[in-house]
Amino acid sequence: MAVRRIRVHGRKVWQARVAYKGLRKSTLRETKEEAREAEAALLQELKAQAGRAAEQAQAPATLRQLFEAYVEDLDARGKDEETVARAAQTARVVEALVPELLNKPVTRITEADIFAFRRARLSQPCFTPRPRDPERAPAKPAAPAKPSTINRDLRTLRAMLKRARPDFPFPAGAFFQEDESRVRWLRPEEELLALEPMASPFREMAKLASLTLMRLSEIRLLRREMVHLEQGAILLPRAKAGARSVILSAEAQKLLRGQLEVHRSEWAFPNPAGRPYTRNLVSKHFRRAARAAGLRDFRFHDLRHHGATMALNAGFSSPIVMALGGWKTERMMRRYAAVTDPTLRAAAEAVSGNEGWQQRAKLVPEQVTE
Repeated sequence: MAVRRIRVHGRKVWQARVAYKGLRKSTLRETKEEAREAEAALLQELKAQAGRAAEQAQAPATLRQLFEAYVEDLDARGKDEETVARAAQTARVVEALVPELLNKPVTRITEADIFAFRRARLSQPCFTPRPRDPERAPAKPAAPAKPSTINRDLRTLRAMLKRARPDFPFPAGAFFQEDESRVRWLRPEEELLALEPMASPFREMAKLASLTLMRLSEIRLLRREMVHLEQGAILLPRAKAGARSVILSAEAQKLLRGQLEVHRSEWAFPNPAGRPYTRNLVSKHFRRAARAAGLRDFRFHDLRHHGATMALNAGFSSPIVMALGGWKTERMMRRYAAVTDPTLRAAAEAVSGNEGWQQRAKLVPEQVTE
């Protein structure tokens, strides 16, 4: 703090100057006594200003800021585009249904907030982006969100909060019970019925998914430079669980070799415009073919389940199947892979000592009958 006499426009006045924690302020007075009084007032103002700045610096980030940081972190860690897009989509869902939640400090998020979002998500139609031209493409009434879709949003919220608040007890009861009874693998005759009628290159994309356990996004966005036929592998720099390699069987190599020879695009499966096909279009073609084959509830992503199940039923260990599909934990792999009836029957026959039946089941588990 300092008080000094200075000349301003030819007139002598007293200046009071105050500095506090990097902040500075000054004022002019006619007399020295007035400058001393102003000096004390300025100090109080700077202390209040510094206090407000400290409070703002210590204020917890809002959920909106946490979403932004989480999406940026996913992208910086090289996660695939679909994973990043889904996290951003969850943020838009929260903003559409419970916008007040986005402005709430992360440290004040409670279990009640999680269940409030769950109720809003369940009672409101699915969040769908506005059409580019509402007059030419009016939005159709949206169906209610599926439990699996809501669970996906909840998992995103749980992952974010776990980073910001490791001690936050995310309510397990918020998740819906998922249907574990749905069949997610195909018998050989069903695989032929579902995949063969599809038009090219959708047929090749589906076959590659069943042969390699690759995700739809990984196949859609597969670049020529990622395919190494001489090494029998695909190198994915941005898979969901991080960079990984995909081992190609002889059949998968033949499929990709034929696909890459018919065009010169940088993409393995380009559309007529030379760009990747959209997710919706590929899913639409697969869904039509599956329904035509009598499969009413079998999706493109289920081909990943199918491949994992076939590998397990062939006798390969869990670590091998985990490496094949790029899963980090056996728990995640088990969500995708099932043990089919022939495998269980072979185990039951082994208990009874029927070694002959067991050997036949081990060789061709999907073809063994009573």
